[in-house]
Amino acid sequence: MSWSLNKNKAKDLFLITYRREREKKFIELDVDFMKAIENNDSGSQENITSLKNTLRDFPSTITTSSFETIEELRAQWPTGSLNLPKDWY
Repeated sequence: MSWSLNKNKAKDLFLITYRREREKKFIELDVDFMKAIENNDSGSQENITSLKNTLRDFPSTITTSSFETIEELRAQWPTGSLNLPKDWY
């Protein structure tokens, strides 16, 4: 009997973790957005809005055909926008 990766389960766990971390980031971004409003900083408002939309759209990019191993799945984490939690595999 050989070992095989349950890609659906791996994807589901990955996305649960991603959404948990994304919610934390949204709270930070909401504070930054309010500060930008207070300072009439439309450039920061646009950047924050763009980042939030990117974070919202990311889960649709993860499919079972986009990875073969846990390492490949982990490599898809958007580290430029969100830190990968240490407790994720």
